[in-house]
Amino acid sequence: MAETQNVSAGGPWGAIPQSEGVAHAVQNLAEKVENHSPGSKESESQSTGTESDYLDKEHAEQKVTQLARQITSNSIKTSGGTYVNPFASTDDPELDPLSGQFKPERWVRTLIGLQSRDPERYPQRVAGVSYKNLNVSGFGSPLDYQKTFGNYPLEIASIFNTITGRGKRKIQILRDFEGLVKSGEMLVVLGRPGSGCSTFLKTLTGETSGFYIDQGSEINYQGVPMKTMHTDFRGECMYQAEVDVHFPQLSVGQTLTFAAEARAPRNRIPGVTRQQYAKHMTDVIMAVFGLTHTYNTNVGNDFVRGVSGGERKRVSIAEAALGGSPLQAWDNSTRGLDSATALEFIKTLRLSTSLAGSTAAVAIYQASQSIYDKFDKVIVLYEGRQIYFGPTTAAKDYFVNLGFVCTERATTGDFLTSLTNPAERVIREGFEDRVPRTPDEFANVWKESEARQLLMAEIEAFDKEFPVGGEQLELFRKSRQASQAKRQRVKSPYTISYPMQISLCVRRGFQRLKGDASLTLTSIIGNSIMALIIGSVFYNLPADTGSFYSRGALLFFAILLNAFSSFLEILTIYAQRPIVEKQSKYAFYHPS
Repeated sequence: MAETQNVSAGGPWGAIPQSEGVAHAVQNLAEKVENHSPGSKESESQSTGTESDYLDKEHAEQKVTQLARQITSNSIKTSGGTYVNPFASTDDPELDPLSGQFKPERWVRTLIGLQSRDPERYPQRVAGVSYKNLNVSGFGSPLDYQKTFGNYPLEIASIFNTITGRGKRKIQILRDFEGLVKSGEMLVVLGRPGSGCSTFLKTLTGETSGFYIDQGSEINYQGVPMKTMHTDFRGECMYQAEVDVHFPQLSVGQTLTFAAEARAPRNRIPGVTRQQYAKHMTDVIMAVFGLTHTYNTNVGNDFVRGVSGGERKRVSIAEAALGGSPLQAWDNSTRGLDSATALEFIKTLRLSTSLAGSTAAVAIYQASQSIYDKFDKVIVLYEGRQIYFGPTTAAKDYFVNLGFVCTERATTGDFLTSLTNPAERVIREGFEDRVPRTPDEFANVWKESEARQLLMAEIEAFDKEFPVGGEQLELFRKSRQASQAKRQRVKSPYTISYPMQISLCVRRGFQRLKGDASLTLTSIIGNSIMALIIGSVFYNLPADTGSFYSRGALLFFAILLNAFSSFLEILTIYAQRPIVEKQSKYAFYHPS
């Protein structure tokens, strides 16, 4: 306890001189890796994409990561060899989220340094994902019409077709997808609207309402079966939609504090309460996404005045980040953000994946080159077909070798997306009759490519290392159980117990009333006025059997008026339904 909260008097810089030799080694090794990367000039003259070169590069990158962690472990310690507790009061402004000198990267490394001393108390929970023969389909009617009162009898025929199973046809959304995203990696999903980007992300995270995954599809969450991940560990694979839905009456601080308390783990740093943990995590996330100045500002919506659209988007991102899911899917989450804020968001994801081992898949429709370079792998979709999956550094060369031209000043992301549009892609001279043009042709070329063979070998190795239902499943379950409340079921996807969820939601209900008391005041004032009117009508009734009818009428009016006043709650129930559904999918609380 005392060791945990020990704050250095001389600052955390005492170990930096001793690590200069290690830093020099890291720099030299990093230069070697960079020179042998697929995008370097030296590698252009050599054969790229072979399995041996890939393994050598991966081994070298592991050495760089190991040496970098050694520097980190030394640089974040105090002169006494202990770690600073970021949740306790500290004089270091770089660990204080309310100071202007706060550094998120150093805060994360300090927290990881504290937790690394006791791996049994803080077991790491990671979830890479591999998938093979992934096919997703839906069922729809080939003909539909706008329903009116006049043609409503025609609905009888459609009801008959629904019962008998006729009149529906199968619509293939995704076809023969294959891929692997390991723990600590980031995947960028590229494709035009309608190509299946959102469906792909929803499939990975179990948001399959409205469509179906074919029986032959195989998804391996690093040893965790697909059904188990989507039920028992629902909050561990998160899908962040591009639509922002929040309670407009709550402030930004209240919204994010609720998310932090709902996912506050039991295995916190000793001496840190749930409230202290939630408050500090809220301050950290708000500092990371530039929301500190909006702490007491209402979130708002299209009808309630609040923060701006870009800030509301950052609130959605911050709320999902507080969930702490090891597998995250972000669907066009940079929409509405300026280029600098979008890049900072991707950098924050990069920091989370690199240090915490989480996995992120992000769909972006217009990715700048700086954003694209932050990702490890890229998947390109063309009308439900996968036409490429692999390292981001090799994607451009793959399509250039097929005969396409990347125009000047075009980013790699725009070049890859333009290939799915016949009006935008540029074909090299002499390749007009050799390049693929339709989605099926692109998919067939990909299946016959050497890059796909290498991908399949990686998937086989991953599935062999983490077999479904093997040892990794128990480790994941134990890690999840360590963060759950004491009275919580092991198979429950929620972190806090049911009584704690009720307490948290009741407190938020009072915060909503305080934020917008117009509906409550209207009901109180209206009931008071009607009470005076009804009371004056039935005032001073005689105390005999002749007043039974009048007393019955009085009770009827009292019940009727209160029943009518409750009709106003129907509007709020419909308004909060999408918010409750979203937070239930995040496993914040049970929707009952």
